[in-house]
Amino acid sequence: MRIPRILTRPLTLTLALLAGLASGCVNKQRMTEPARSVGEQLLLSTAIDRALSELDMEAIRRLQGIKVYLSEKYLKTIDQEYMIGSLRDLLFSNGVLVVDEVDHAEMIIEVRSGASSLDTAAVTFGIAEDQAIPNPISGAPVALPELAFFKKQNNFSVTKVSLVAYRVNTREHVFSSRTLLGGAYDKHFQLLGLIRVRFTDVPELKTIKSRKQSTLSMPSIPRVLKPPFAR
Repeated sequence: MRIPRILTRPLTLTLALLAGLASGCVNKQRMTEPARSVGEQLLLSTAIDRALSELDMEAIRRLQGIKVYLSEKYLKTIDQEYMIGSLRDLLFSNGVLVVDEVDHAEMIIEVRSGASSLDTAAVTFGIAEDQAIPNPISGAPVALPELAFFKKQNNFSVTKVSLVAYRVNTREHVFSSRTLLGGAYDKHFQLLGLIRVRFTDVPELKTIKSRKQSTLSMPSIPRVLKPPFAR
């Protein structure tokens, strides 16, 4: 049966659109599968940096020349090593003598965190990647390939941290920081499986994005291969 020419163009466009959607949704490549992604770690470390940047620097500078022990006793959170390392750097940079043992300290600074985590929200218009239908023969679920006409994913990190300082011998209160709050976001939008847009305020993710774009826009220079017997 011959298909009328008037129906050929819409049919061709429909098939091309479905092929593009399938290629845009199925093409998902990762070199490794670590427990935590680069985006997650950068979101959390950026939130920590921004929380610590709200510290009162005048109060920190008044500790110049004093031996201080940084206590992690009340700090149980994700990436606390990065938080403590950043605090040590900040104190050292302002002339505070950070010691590794409490017996050598004149003052203790306790660090506590009220939050340091990541929230993710995703909306998919179409077939999501985690959807499945039951097999009519065996009844076992069969995973469906993602087919999203529109997809949005919002990632938002928050860090809440506070400090209190007191003298070792007298237990005299020196200062308490206010609640230090920092955050970062990374938003992804995808249309028809082909058009992808990313908005983020994480400096490193912006740098990676710009480098990717410059690499993709750079024209490829063909290599000239010499014949194997050429001199």
